Amino acid sequence: MLRNLAFSGILVLSGLALAAGNLAELRSAGNRLHSANVFSIQGSAYGKLLARLSETTIDRVWHLGVEQIVPHYMSGDPAHHGPVAAPAAPTNAAVVDNGLKPTYVYTPVSKADLTPIEKSKKWIQKRVIAQYTRTNPRALNDSHLATVYRDIEEMLLRSFKLDPTHYGTYDSYHLFLTTRDFGGGTGVSEHAEKIANLVISNIFKENEDPEPWLTAAAAASNLYQMASLPYIQRNEAIPTDILKEYQNKIGYCLARFDEVQAQAEKIGNWDRLSTERQMEIAERAHFAKRTFKQFEVMIARAESKSQSGKTEGEVAERSSEEKD
Repeated sequence: MLRNLAFSGILVLSGLALAAGNLAELRSAGNRLHSANVFSIQGSAYGKLLARLSETTIDRVWHLGVEQIVPHYMSGDPAHHGPVAAPAAPTNAAVVDNGLKPTYVYTPVSKADLTPIEKSKKWIQKRVIAQYTRTNPRALNDSHLATVYRDIEEMLLRSFKLDPTHYGTYDSYHLFLTTRDFGGGTGVSEHAEKIANLVISNIFKENEDPEPWLTAAAAASNLYQMASLPYIQRNEAIPTDILKEYQNKIGYCLARFDEVQAQAEKIGNWDRLSTERQMEIAERAHFAKRTFKQFEVMIARAESKSQSGKTEGEVAERSSEEKD
């Protein structure tokens, strides 16, 4: 018995020693020789699922930790479990005859009526609320806010790495970076531009899922906003070549979205999506296309001003020649 235990202990220790040695080989002169993409989960189907699930966690940390607002979907109060009224009578409702039509009066659900799974969900919600709810009546100081913002940025970056093609993970991270009250500051624009280009380069290989092309269109729109910001700050007209450049880029992304979506509908992949997901994608596409139409107006206005400027210059030149 003791011999078997000793042999097993030696095997365990040997395995740990080999693992430590292999991990040490992944570093050379303090530099990592690996991508830190454990099990290649970033960009995989599991990574995309985890990225979508992490949005709820980030939302909770933001609302409970910074704004001190309990999100509407996690009241954590079992006494208010379920809707106040419903078109069909729930099992715990009583029918009242008011002479016009039946009305269902809702009876609050007691803890005894909750299933074990529902009780567990309520317990977890209460733990989350207790974790991020502050009991200090004083506001957060600058150091504490900086710590909270750093934690949120790390969550956003982790979610972005899991799925850089998803609109929610990318645009939330971009918005955080470019909002001066949170992540905005010196050198952040270069980082925001870098991740936008990274998003577009990853999506240009997509031929099956149409949704990422809307993310690429959003990334191109963000690049346009960063490119045009210096001219807006100087109260100058945005050059026509910049407008046409990003009109072509965003237009290409939206055209690819239509092509990939049509192909997905043809082979049946689009019908495999839930109705809620289809509606979300359709609304996002509608917003992106309506925003894209503004480029036609801006380019026409810029060319009109340019043409009128040339005409005024020609008139002034002819006047000076006549005086001579």
